[in-house]
Amino acid sequence: MKNTLERWELGRRGMLAWLVASLLAACAAPTQRQAHERPEGVVRLVVLHTNDIHGQVLPRKATWIDRQAPPLIGGLPRVAGYVNQVRRELEGSDSELLVLEGGDWYQGTPEGGLERGLPFVQALAAVDFDALAIGNHEFDHSQENLLRLLDATDERAVCANLRDPATGERVPWIEPWRIVERGGLRIAVVGLITPETPSISHSDTHKLLFVEPAAELATVKKELEGRCDLILPLAHMGVEEALATAKAHPDLPLIVTGHSHTYLKEGRRDGAGLVVQTGAKASAVGRVELEIDGPTATVTSIRAQLIDLLSEPDARDRNQLVEAKCAELVARAETDMKRVVGELAAPLKAGRGPLSTVAGNWVADLVRARVGAEVGIHNRGGTRAEIDAGPVTVREIFEMLPFDNDVVLLEVRGSDLESVVRGAIEGTVHSGLDYSGLSVLVRSRVEDGVTRLSYVRTEIAGQPLDAERLYRVAVNSFLAGGGDGFKELAGSRRISQDPVLLRDLAEVAFASAERITPPTDARILEEPKP
Repeated sequence: MKNTLERWELGRRGMLAWLVASLLAACAAPTQRQAHERPEGVVRLVVLHTNDIHGQVLPRKATWIDRQAPPLIGGLPRVAGYVNQVRRELEGSDSELLVLEGGDWYQGTPEGGLERGLPFVQALAAVDFDALAIGNHEFDHSQENLLRLLDATDERAVCANLRDPATGERVPWIEPWRIVERGGLRIAVVGLITPETPSISHSDTHKLLFVEPAAELATVKKELEGRCDLILPLAHMGVEEALATAKAHPDLPLIVTGHSHTYLKEGRRDGAGLVVQTGAKASAVGRVELEIDGPTATVTSIRAQLIDLLSEPDARDRNQLVEAKCAELVARAETDMKRVVGELAAPLKAGRGPLSTVAGNWVADLVRARVGAEVGIHNRGGTRAEIDAGPVTVREIFEMLPFDNDVVLLEVRGSDLESVVRGAIEGTVHSGLDYSGLSVLVRSRVEDGVTRLSYVRTEIAGQPLDAERLYRVAVNSFLAGGGDGFKELAGSRRISQDPVLLRDLAEVAFASAERITPPTDARILEEPKP
């Protein structure tokens, strides 16, 4: 009882002190909307930014740098170390620092997926961002789960264009912006999220109104008039959408973005403000250096670059809290690898033979269903192991689908799709393709003891392929980038990219069914011999 009374008394005294201080401040200080005295001279500001980290705790192999001997790149501890390095370097200088995160925090790795993202977001928050945007994948486990994640960010997450469709008012559970002072300037970091979110995330998002970002910014400008000196949008939306927003608001010098996983080495501008983005998976940190005229709050110089995280932090820059949290996540995820997620009624056979493979067809079915495509395609080289019938563990799924490939929805002209299928059948420099929603008729012949195929025709949903029609085709990100030489896919329009990894899709499939029976239908069919 004594401890309880002591805590009550301390709380009472603290409240009285706070009330007195608040009254004195109210008498002495101007209101937020009163004139603000801007600094003289030049304000130098360094903005560090990340986006689409997707739960990346560990460094990964940078095969795009060197496929034969890839260096290890990125991971949250390296992000935190670089941020600390810049903090240290700017100490005592005339430059100010702002650290921002562009959304899609946790989905994509075993470590990120633990407890629906909460412990990873706690580790992310320990980097000490000034503001964080929310991404579409923050909704993946419902709005209720999102609220858990927001609590872990210490109320630094922002989003202005989420509203209640019934009232038109902003949702009350997230702030639209954070106003921070740097060098005597008040900077409003305004959060935005892509309006396409309801089409790619949890059904809870259909209960919300996602206002078009350029329109929301027009409203925000009026609301912030007299309350800040500079507006900086922090937007989880793709580069093209961000460029359109920049053109609608050419007075905004910088938009920090995410979502499209675009690696913009020096940013991009199309006659308006600079749009920056770092790619994905904590491989790089963006660094933007601005010079701002203090009296007018006008940006006079801006330069952007990406810092690839190819080395471990210096000992003096390591973030011990982030590293401890990440080490715990790795240990927990390793234990999770032993978890049984479901059961197979028959083996998932792989292989690289000329005809369909069971595992490849199954994965093609998964990616097609994930994004509601007409056709799904999977490269056999992306399937690295088979899974026997019986109980299936997380590790077995990981070993079958070890690459960090996610799902891309493309719009592919029929003639290009036919070229891809023909190349897969008749080419020899790749492992071949498996399909969903598509069947191929081939002729076979034996040459030097090897069965070779010739392409005859393709059917989609039982109908002959139309060379002029545009088809919605789901592929993994390796193929979408032209992997295995399929340049037609790389040149097709990207409708969307869903960064859920193929192995996570597979785990969800097992969790959703008591027992999975793999597909047995042949999707590459031999023409009957005369």
